[in-house]
Amino acid sequence: MRRRRLASFCAAAGAVLVVLALTLPTLVARIVAGRLSSRLGTPIHVGRLFWNPLAGTWTLHGLRVDADRGAPALSVRRLTAKVLLTDVLQGRHRVRDLVLVVPRLRLRATPTGWALPLRPTPPQGEAPGAPWPAVELDHSEIQQAAVHVERPTRTGSIVRLRRAELMGTAGPEGLRARFWSKGRLDRGSIACDGKLRAAHGSRRLRVRVATDRLDLRRVLRAVQHQPIRDLTGLLALHATYDEARHGAHDRTRVTGRVAGHGLALRADGAENTRAESVRISRFAVDVEGRHAALEEVRVSGAEVTVRRDGTTVEIPGILRADSVPSAGDVSSWTVTINDAVLQQVALHHTDAVTGERAPGLVIDEARLGPLGAPLVPVPFSLTAAIDSGGHLAARGEFVLRPPGGTAQVELTEVALRPLLRLVGGPVDLESGVATGTLAVTLRDGVAGGAGTVTLRDLKTSPPDPARPENVLACHEVRLTIRHARTRPSRLALASLELASPYLFIDRAPSGVFPLTLLFPATTPPAPGVGSSGLAAAIKVERFAVSDGRIDFRDLTLNPPYWRSLGDFELTASGITLPRPRVTRFSGKGLVDELSPLRFEGSVGAERTEVTAEVEGLALPPFNAYLQPAANYAVSSGAASVKSEIVLDRSELEVNNQVVLSRLGVNGGGQDDFVQRQLGIPLTIALALMKDYRGNVALALPFGGDVRSPSFSLRGVILQAIVRAIQGAVLSPLNALGRVILHEGHIEQFDLAPIPFPPGSATLDASGRERVAQVAHVLGVRPDLAIRLTGTAAAADLERLTDEAALSTLGADRRDRPLRSFLQARLAGLPARELTSSEQARVDALRASVPWPGEALRNLAQDRGTAAAAAFIVDFTIPPARVAVDPPPAPVPGQLATEPAATVSLGEPGRAALHADGDGR
Repeated sequence: MRRRRLASFCAAAGAVLVVLALTLPTLVARIVAGRLSSRLGTPIHVGRLFWNPLAGTWTLHGLRVDADRGAPALSVRRLTAKVLLTDVLQGRHRVRDLVLVVPRLRLRATPTGWALPLRPTPPQGEAPGAPWPAVELDHSEIQQAAVHVERPTRTGSIVRLRRAELMGTAGPEGLRARFWSKGRLDRGSIACDGKLRAAHGSRRLRVRVATDRLDLRRVLRAVQHQPIRDLTGLLALHATYDEARHGAHDRTRVTGRVAGHGLALRADGAENTRAESVRISRFAVDVEGRHAALEEVRVSGAEVTVRRDGTTVEIPGILRADSVPSAGDVSSWTVTINDAVLQQVALHHTDAVTGERAPGLVIDEARLGPLGAPLVPVPFSLTAAIDSGGHLAARGEFVLRPPGGTAQVELTEVALRPLLRLVGGPVDLESGVATGTLAVTLRDGVAGGAGTVTLRDLKTSPPDPARPENVLACHEVRLTIRHARTRPSRLALASLELASPYLFIDRAPSGVFPLTLLFPATTPPAPGVGSSGLAAAIKVERFAVSDGRIDFRDLTLNPPYWRSLGDFELTASGITLPRPRVTRFSGKGLVDELSPLRFEGSVGAERTEVTAEVEGLALPPFNAYLQPAANYAVSSGAASVKSEIVLDRSELEVNNQVVLSRLGVNGGGQDDFVQRQLGIPLTIALALMKDYRGNVALALPFGGDVRSPSFSLRGVILQAIVRAIQGAVLSPLNALGRVILHEGHIEQFDLAPIPFPPGSATLDASGRERVAQVAHVLGVRPDLAIRLTGTAAAADLERLTDEAALSTLGADRRDRPLRSFLQARLAGLPARELTSSEQARVDALRASVPWPGEALRNLAQDRGTAAAAAFIVDFTIPPARVAVDPPPAPVPGQLATEPAATVSLGEPGRAALHADGDGR
């Protein structure tokens, strides 16, 4: 019976123990949860708690800590803790092992850091500042955990830990812990391990993190107070965080390596910067010292857009530089880079105002570094391709503050048109490339350089599409730059060579091309005396032009005037601008591909000398300028001119020797400049000036003070032409007769007639002598012609009257004295005196003779014919140059004073020039 009771008691006790074992842990768990809820100020819910006294494990099924809203701040599906009874009996808060299965944790960003999103209700019961008891944790493991990282108004990130382990101790004397984990952050993997030691105002934390393919956009949104909203890409980070604090002394270091893939930054609604790969082989960051040291930075497959607005340069979303940053900002971070490598990096330039894209740069490979303090030179090298055409290579060094450096730059087939549009030059190029090597420098804001540059296939775009011929072009320009700088602007060229340049000068009512191309805006202020108007000081030691061509067209005339200069060559030395100076220059060319042109000279500070010579320059093209001024046209002819020009200070002296060959002029009229100035028509003047070869030789000197307000180059040239023609005309006119001038104008000239004996049409000695004088003038002036007109004089009338009176006398003795008297007069012999009756009879006989008008007219006609025959037969003057005009009918009382044939000058087939200077 006793045994039965004992068995019943044991069974009851066992049952009680089983019930207590099953219910007491849960009851204790809920009591502890209540106290924790009061301490934390938020409800904590627990499930069933099981205790395995044999294994010393406590297993809690379900733990939930409510948040202020939404999902729980913390939840655990199962929590297993191994706490030995011996440790509890000894008063040690020691957990041998702790396993959390499927925990869920929410972390929310606050102004002071990260915290659980608990309710803001003040805690009840135990004061919040009461210390936690000392706890030892030998080992902890977390399985399938998820940590939600949240920020207000943003999409958060999720850290999923497949497995994590933690061990350490915590108590009033401090905290020691070691941990490691492995999982995923959003779509990327993450692993970390570290250890923490904190006690009595000191702390040491060391964490190693390894990530791969992290979504950079989601991570930055989660951890940044001010997120970079449009930065995307994948990040791989291997870093070590080392923090040590000892009282007031802190030291925080971060080292490791990082790589980004598919990075992109959007700004202003557009993707302005992207990179396929960015790698930093090693970095070391000193947080307190605000310094970051990067070993090697390698960027590949990047595209960067640079926008410029005036002096502002901006990389949207990254950098905006209105001015050089101040060197006195000691709080800014400093970054040193041992080596930076850029591969396949494209730089795009955009005008912020117009939106126009400028030539971009594709860097094939560039290296910079080491990059350190702002004052330390940074070596660099790069090879790049310009997307508009060409390649660029550079090597040198630069300094950040103040901006400066040196570089050796090599250009290969660089397209010039987009670059010229970028700098806003006055000329728009249709084509052109540059190749060369330059050594450039930048110090104290002053840029300089030297080297050689070759420009090829240059051609400007026509400013007016309706005139596509208005272009400038050059096959090749070779520059050897000895020195160049920006402030003050100076350029010294060892040589400047132009191969096959083309210059088109087009004069139109709207202006003169290319002046309208080079200076399209308002008229610039007038330069000083002797200045070219340039602001830069330019020196050229040697200048050469080969195989050039210049075309000139004048559209202000109708028809337009056109002239060309081909095979143009020019050499010059000692050129200086802006005050033009040329030590020596010489050149040559062919006008209209036929007429050789040669010139040489020098341009000095006080004296300029130029000598020019052209041979066989065709004259008919100048009709476009001649016909509006006179009713004449040059039908043929060429000019050979030799000019000597001297400008001594402001005194101009020009000596021209002009030879006109085979000159032919057509037309005529009232508006004759030469006739207005000299009194004779231009055609007659030319005929008088031509020599036996048909050439007209003129000396045209002129000059004056170019600074004088009354000086007119056109006026002095016209005056020189008038003086030259006057001198050339007066010489043959004086040989032919007497010229009367009044203020340079030929008022009258008297050409001596060809004398004839009275009543005869046969030349005597004096007549043949006069014919010889006129024939000599005609012989040396092949374009000069004469017109002959016979005249009848009073002496002819006397002879004809005597002959008629003699014929009426018979053989009577009374007529013998009269016959002898008349015969003596006709023979030119002395005659005896007649008596009064005889004289009366002779007078009656003479008075009875009728007027011999027809005989006088025939006599005059025969004299003109006889004189013409003498010129043609005796002196071989072409018949076309000798014309005989019919004499007028003789009128009583209007006979000539002397029997002769008058001479008038003219051209073959043209009207004669009479003694009053009028040609009609």
